[in-house]
Amino acid sequence: MRKYLHITMAALCLTVLPFANAQAQDFDGDNDIRLDSDNDFDIHPYAGFAVGAFGLELKDSTGFNQKKTVFGGFGKVGADIGDYLGAELRFGSSASGTTGNVKLSDSYFISYLAKFQFPVTVDFRPYALVGGTTAKFKKTTAGVENSKSKTGFSYGFGAEYYLQDNLSLGGEWMQYWTNVKLGSAIGPNSEAKLWSATATAAYHF
Repeated sequence: MRKYLHITMAALCLTVLPFANAQAQDFDGDNDIRLDSDNDFDIHPYAGFAVGAFGLELKDSTGFNQKKTVFGGFGKVGADIGDYLGAELRFGSSASGTTGNVKLSDSYFISYLAKFQFPVTVDFRPYALVGGTTAKFKKTTAGVENSKSKTGFSYGFGAEYYLQDNLSLGGEWMQYWTNVKLGSAIGPNSEAKLWSATATAAYHF
């Protein structure tokens, strides 16, 4: 699955490049990517990636409760709409974490998010994200694998700094799942959480 996920991420980035070059024009022709000074809701696509720490948490009614922090990442494509709004789609996965004979992993996740941002300066803007995430959560016990795909509510916040007109770096914290019920597929009355703390980079068209 991860092989196909990485291929999909690469294809999306290659697809968005020519589209973005054609579409990333200000409605008023001022070509100002970082600020929309005349508030006419200019649309600017972007593509990027993030890497960092991912939290995998699972508990069930038997008293099982395991938390692991592992390495993970995602690719993203999105668009800023004026200075304060945006939308983003991201595709990612994480490594697995093992305690005893139990291994937890997030095989893949797909998030679709609304973005609310505020330009503190021309180069720096904090933002908040709200939306949903579909993920496949997997538990392997003594070689026996059980998994479940579910969708949960997502929210988070971060900030980005423009090194130049087209390139930004930043950091964010994201709660992809909060106590999402997985039923009996992984354990009796099992619930899972997914979160991340990542460094981000993006190219703005």
